[in-house]
Amino acid sequence: MEKIDKSHSKKTLCEIIEIFDLTVCDHKNMNKKELSKSILYELSKIEKIKEDKDFYFIKDKAELMEYLIQPDPSKSLTVKEKDEVMNLAKFIIIYCNNDFYLSTSPFLDHDDMIKKAKYISAYGDIPSVRKAIYKLNKDPKVKETIEIFMTTKCKKKIERKKRLVQKQRNILTIKRGKFIVTFD
Repeated sequence: MEKIDKSHSKKTLCEIIEIFDLTVCDHKNMNKKELSKSILYELSKIEKIKEDKDFYFIKDKAELMEYLIQPDPSKSLTVKEKDEVMNLAKFIIIYCNNDFYLSTSPFLDHDDMIKKAKYISAYGDIPSVRKAIYKLNKDPKVKETIEIFMTTKCKKKIERKKRLVQKQRNILTIKRGKFIVTFD
């Protein structure tokens, strides 16, 4: 029997249990190793899983097994590389917050900063990268817009969050009763 790749986080494994309605009891209190074993056991017992069109875009059990066996696509950076990307994003944010003034940043020149911004734009799943590129695109000296690349899962999550915020804003509440209004 195959093993689940170690790059999948406990949070991801819990999401998979919930999205695909796998019957794993008390999965929130299990460690990652126990979760992996429980998921594989559950998948061995069932014939079909429900199709997911929102997060993972997985149609059947075979695709889910393939996804779990392969390394997590969102975890392509090592810890050292992620720190480097986040530091570059931080320096770009500092540059933008200082009215696009280059002397306060560690970049050699404007072209060096643009080159590094394009490099980190490939890691748009990291929130600080999105923030840095969004702010940098407002710089009048940047001639071309830098595109942020994100996984489909991350895009869907952001869209869902925007819809929730929009729903909360559009709520009208009416309260009846006696109110005292004072003016100073």
